[in-house]
Amino acid sequence: MPGENFNNFKVFLELQRRNDEGMNDGAVNRIPLFVDNLGITTSKSVMAIPVPFSGAIQGESLNLAFDVGMAQKTINMSGQLLGQTIVKKRDGSAAKTVKMTSYEMAQLIHSYVDSSTFQDDQNMNKLIVLGPTRVGFNFDYHAGAENADVSDLKMMPFSWKTRGYDNSFTRYDYDAEAGTGANSEWFTPYTGAEEVSVGITGFIQNFNTTMDGSTFPAVGFTMDFTEAFVLSENFLDG
Repeated sequence: MPGENFNNFKVFLELQRRNDEGMNDGAVNRIPLFVDNLGITTSKSVMAIPVPFSGAIQGESLNLAFDVGMAQKTINMSGQLLGQTIVKKRDGSAAKTVKMTSYEMAQLIHSYVDSSTFQDDQNMNKLIVLGPTRVGFNFDYHAGAENADVSDLKMMPFSWKTRGYDNSFTRYDYDAEAGTGANSEWFTPYTGAEEVSVGITGFIQNFNTTMDGSTFPAVGFTMDFTEAFVLSENFLDG
């Protein structure tokens, strides 16, 4: 069974409090997840309109498609909740570090999913998925990464934002000659201590747990996370 060391995890959730406050400790207000399987789906929405009489005129029907940049992005995962160390910090208070059982982890995440964006200390609004990286935002190799073994590469949070070198006709347009305009934070290797990691913002659509005596003390889970910009302003507060 994998250990509790925070650095062993490559997938974790972040609480809204961490992102609102810009907390800079790698473990604070993050929930590590031991994931066995992870699927990422990008579903594009393109408006298609059939052209009248096109089949009669040219013997083949024709559709006009309008690609206006709409897509739905979801992450599906399954894995195990373990006995894990959690570091929790509320606004204006000292951080608390505790070891929670897998049963407590299941209860904790279920209660957080049952919260709303009004609750900074419960709402989980970002998912971090780390993977190995060779190429930086400017489409050049990271130092020493070209021929390095994949197990020795630095880790990078998954993001749908493209590298700066790919960005044309966007507000992040990259000037290849001047080397300006790219936002390098999207493809900066992860060290564990970033104030705010890019990651994937959104919300948990479904969270399911299975308590099976044959795998005790681990608790199996599945989760569906949807990418979105979630409005979080609490109009009921003050």
